Amino acid sequence: MALIQSLCMLAIFSDALVCRQFAMKNNTTTTITTTASTSTLTSTIANNTNPLAPSRLESIKNSYSELNLLSKTNPSDFIFDFDKAVTGVSTGTGGRTVSATAANFPGLINHGIAMTIGFLGPCGINLPHTHPRATEINFSVDGDFQIGFFQENSASFVMNEIHKNQVAVFPKGAIHFEQNLNCTPATFVAAFNSEDPGVLTIGNSFFGSLPATVVGASLGGLNITTIEDIRVHLVQNPSVGIAECRKRCGL
Repeated sequence: MALIQSLCMLAIFSDALVCRQFAMKNNTTTTITTTASTSTLTSTIANNTNPLAPSRLESIKNSYSELNLLSKTNPSDFIFDFDKAVTGVSTGTGGRTVSATAANFPGLINHGIAMTIGFLGPCGINLPHTHPRATEINFSVDGDFQIGFFQENSASFVMNEIHKNQVAVFPKGAIHFEQNLNCTPATFVAAFNSEDPGVLTIGNSFFGSLPATVVGASLGGLNITTIEDIRVHLVQNPSVGIAECRKRCGL
């Protein structure tokens, strides 16, 4: 009789242990599922409230077809307002530029194009710069611009003037600039054959980003103190441009 009672007690204890382990496992699974659901919900909310959220842009970029891409976008993703843009904007003493790229205009993703509009003040200059991943075609909307580019070592410097309704081409990677020659504001539109053309402003990058010792060596041993002095005077793009124009316009 005692043996039977002992076996019964063991069976009850085993059943209770199994139930307890099952409950703990179920609770863990529920916690993991809840956490995952919360994370997904948070990500969804973030994407809905911030159309430029990196995770959303990455998802669009990784689309396996155009139809798949369209299923991840909204109609508003295909409109960009240059007047109201808060990203892709560079403002200096010579005006401002506004760029629409894949980083701030989802409709461009996987479509291989981008655009920048330059609103230059009197004598304003879009400082010498390059686009490492794109060729540029530049259209004068309402101004007279001195433009030029330098392609590579041993090449000749190419300089021209363009006027209203004329265009200029700047090869991929070439150092180039646009100088407003007028005493009134002028506008240009630059289009690129890449959704991510990139931009590297020459003076700011050379003097502001490279080690002073390297800059000094590039300039025949110029001392570091002089380079630091130069860095203080680097300007934000666009800037007020060439001396001749400033004198002529009384700036």
